[in-house]
Amino acid sequence: MSAEGLTASPRAQIRLTDVQLYGGLFATAVAAFCLAQVMGHRFGAATEVVAVLGDATCGWSWLLVRALFQRTAPRQGARERWPLMLVLTLVGAGAFLRLAPDMAMSLPRMVGNISGLVSSALLLLAAVEPLKGLGAGVSASERRFRIGFTAGYAAILAVAVVWVNGAPDGSWAARWSGEIKMVCALIALAGMGFAVGWRRRHPLTAVGRSRARPLTDEEAGLGDRILSLMTEEAIYVQPDLKVADLSRRLGEAEYRVSRSIAGLGFRNFNQMANRFRIEEAKRRLADPALRRLPILTIAYDCGFGSIGPFNRAFKAETGQTPQAFRGRARP
Repeated sequence: MSAEGLTASPRAQIRLTDVQLYGGLFATAVAAFCLAQVMGHRFGAATEVVAVLGDATCGWSWLLVRALFQRTAPRQGARERWPLMLVLTLVGAGAFLRLAPDMAMSLPRMVGNISGLVSSALLLLAAVEPLKGLGAGVSASERRFRIGFTAGYAAILAVAVVWVNGAPDGSWAARWSGEIKMVCALIALAGMGFAVGWRRRHPLTAVGRSRARPLTDEEAGLGDRILSLMTEEAIYVQPDLKVADLSRRLGEAEYRVSRSIAGLGFRNFNQMANRFRIEEAKRRLADPALRRLPILTIAYDCGFGSIGPFNRAFKAETGQTPQAFRGRARP
């Protein structure tokens, strides 16, 4: 269980609709890129129109990676507009370059240079984005997912961008550059599909840290120790756990523990414990290997003393019953 799976407000949950939206646009761009490679120059203007749709593949991949891995929630649930506008600008620039009658003109050449720099920057940002969430409190499975994704993404970039684009004229890589890039694009599409499916089963949320006043360094350190106990030792599975038990484990006064919990963005200790329990229950309900495990057993294993409080807490947190959540989580 990870603090990365928690939030002080349901609004902080990373919306899977963004993942689906950008995943669909990325898949469309990849399909257009591959189709343009197959069409070649035989279809004239039709090929150029299709190629325009595939030119912003790097931009859509960046937006998809941000949706998959960003830890902070958009303000008040509103989608940030500037990343999308940036990618749409790249699409427009690609259309301009494709339809420009003379690439020797200074304006198209300048637009092409800028677009190339921005596209390269987005590719690098997409490779770095998963690594931003490898701090303390990240579960082992999330860490493996992020590292594996980054390694695969970097390998594709090394082949499709570094190796192919840097190949000498007349070399095997230069002659087959289009085909190599098409294969890399299809591998990237398959990898992104796997990542989207994994994220649907393991929704990513951000830890809310809204607080009435700034915490001192000492209080912030105590908050990190609290999260460490909850994430690494999973003490929330104890159904009778109280703030007094936590303070004894930490060797700190109860009022200081309560103040640090509030600094983490929770109303009180019970809300924090139940949030961890619900997130663990969500993980188990979404696990295909535990599909036959009764919901009551999951509730007990996650620290709830009975099914009634579990159902009420789960619905208050997710907006749906545990049974409905398990049904929607099935692949």
